Amino acid sequence: MNTLPPELKKGFGLLALLGLALLLCGFNFSDPNKLRIKLRKEIRAELEKIIEKTPSGRLRTTWREKKAVAEEALNQALLLNAPSYCPDQWDDAVILFKRAKKYAAKREYRKAIYLAKKSKESADVARQCADKYIKEQTSKLTKEYKILRGRMTDIMGQIPPDAEDLLSKASSLSLEVEDMANAIDLHQFDQAKRLGKSLKKKISRLENGVKKYKREHTLQDEEL
Repeated sequence: MNTLPPELKKGFGLLALLGLALLLCGFNFSDPNKLRIKLRKEIRAELEKIIEKTPSGRLRTTWREKKAVAEEALNQALLLNAPSYCPDQWDDAVILFKRAKKYAAKREYRKAIYLAKKSKESADVARQCADKYIKEQTSKLTKEYKILRGRMTDIMGQIPPDAEDLLSKASSLSLEVEDMANAIDLHQFDQAKRLGKSLKKKISRLENGVKKYKREHTLQDEEL
């Protein structure tokens, strides 16, 4: 015991006292089972403190800290839907984190700490990639939405008041245009793209319908 560090000597001394108290009090305490449970918890707590002061214990503490940091980085990337937008970067982060936990389970904390750091770095890259993708898609699709909304505004101003069928179609398409805006706000980019593609065709047909309606009614007016 003379070769042990002072903090470990003190720790083992406390454990010895707790163990002695367990033996002595267990015979005259009103509820010895409760006392034993209480003292066992105290012994475990003291033992944990002793372990934390050893080189292996300090590495384990560092591992837990790095693990928590990596988990937070993964959660932040997940919030931005990195698995969908940047799957390669996300997979790298997850694989590294799983490997880190495997090494930690074998108490190879140095390797676990290193891999946890790498997992955090990869998760940050995935988050940044997802954030960039979201901004790019939002900007691109918002421009398309504004063009479609502008076309609908122009069409609504051209439809004659008595063209009820055209007005009904225009009203329905206007709602679809706003559905596209909602999809963009919710980062449902695939849905927004599908709506945009469909709306371009529908609006073109409506524009042609308005032109045809005007042309036919102009001829009728001339005949009258």
